[in-house]
Amino acid sequence: MTTDTKPKSASLTANGITIAGIAKGAGMIAPNMATMLSCVVTDAVIDAPLLQKALMEATGKSFNRVVIDGDMSTNDSLLLLASGRSGVTINEANYAMFVEMLTAVCENLARKIVRDGEGATRFITIHVTHAANAHDAREIANTIAISPLVKTAFYGGDANWGRIFMAAGRAGVLMDQTKASLWYDDLQLVQNGLPLNYDETRANQLAAQPEVTVTLDLGMGSADAIIWTCDLSHEYVSINGHYRT
Repeated sequence: MTTDTKPKSASLTANGITIAGIAKGAGMIAPNMATMLSCVVTDAVIDAPLLQKALMEATGKSFNRVVIDGDMSTNDSLLLLASGRSGVTINEANYAMFVEMLTAVCENLARKIVRDGEGATRFITIHVTHAANAHDAREIANTIAISPLVKTAFYGGDANWGRIFMAAGRAGVLMDQTKASLWYDDLQLVQNGLPLNYDETRANQLAAQPEVTVTLDLGMGSADAIIWTCDLSHEYVSINGHYRT
């Protein structure tokens, strides 16, 4: 561990096999893993090409959905090792089951990385729905998650929905704000691009929770994307202002 404050591990046993993993990472984390080190192991019997395929699928739904600060380094590594000791063979018939288990372990580890982000006080889920396509959904969700203004607003417990729309609008993909609606958890703040007469006190209370989900409905299609991120605090600046390798 470097700036990690706690170790991160996860495991799952079912269907005659076990999958377990450990991970390290607290800063310089963005999709494509960035400065993250993780090793996942299983006792399943599985050929290397199928194992690689499973890892790529699981990573897309876990480690590549996390953002701490948007920065990345060059030493990220994710390893998946199979010993075969269980005697249970993974093939096309039970492949979906294996990927589901692997994804659950990887997602558990990925979420722990975000919760332990440098100086983090909030765990924030950015959920973009009804985008024109998967690429647009991912770009908008990722831009919101990386935005310093969005992240500092959450640190201050400020439900500043304008920050969300600002980030979505600069994501570099087509967006029609007159079709967009926004929620913080179950409280709707914006409908078709216009603010509703919502309870601002409750909105700020939701933004100040340890965990909050922001849902941005683009009203343009059927694609969606989820990114897990955290706030940007004074402590983050302090850690990185004094950090030397």
